[in-house]
Amino acid sequence: MKFKYHKQIVDILYKEWDLGKTASKAKGKTCAWIYWFEILSEVEELVTEKINDTIVGICGYTKWNSEKHIVRKKINGLLKWLLIHSPLVKDKKAIYKYDADYDYLPKELEDYFDGEITILIVDKQCRGKKIGKKLLNKIFDMAKDDNMKNIQILSDESCNSQFYEALGCIKVYEKVIPNGESDKCGNIINEKGFIYEKKTKYIIVN
Repeated sequence: MKFKYHKQIVDILYKEWDLGKTASKAKGKTCAWIYWFEILSEVEELVTEKINDTIVGICGYTKWNSEKHIVRKKINGLLKWLLIHSPLVKDKKAIYKYDADYDYLPKELEDYFDGEITILIVDKQCRGKKIGKKLLNKIFDMAKDDNMKNIQILSDESCNSQFYEALGCIKVYEKVIPNGESDKCGNIINEKGFIYEKKTKYIIVN
């Protein structure tokens, strides 16, 4: 992927989510880059949607215990670590706490899934055009071809979680996420996190 497309994806992430920026007092789009490098260090396959050579949506999946793309994954994991430990991030512990807060898979489900949807995001200006559905169905098909049968999807109240239910995903877990960030009034924000499952043998692409 060309560097300009990486920048476009980071711009979408930066506009959509805080990603620990407030808590860690990180500069600019640093946390969006950290999150993107994390995605690249885990993801098995990615698909994108472009309009006029600009990425407006992206989706990808991770397969547990995969031995594909090991070098690429290690390099991006290193880039993530270097950014976290750079002068661009004031409170490095806050980044790790943010990651831990959003890693809410319970022990009883640790061996239940083959992998997960690592990312699904569509630019705000392009929503309502079924881009997310198109990308997710494409990734479900790719995961099915990769012999994955049961996929985990982590979501929360900042996302349209009902979107997954419309695509045949079933909610199997719910938890309050104490992300520690404050709103404009100084109140600590907590939100609900959800885990959905998608059994690929039930995929229907319209």
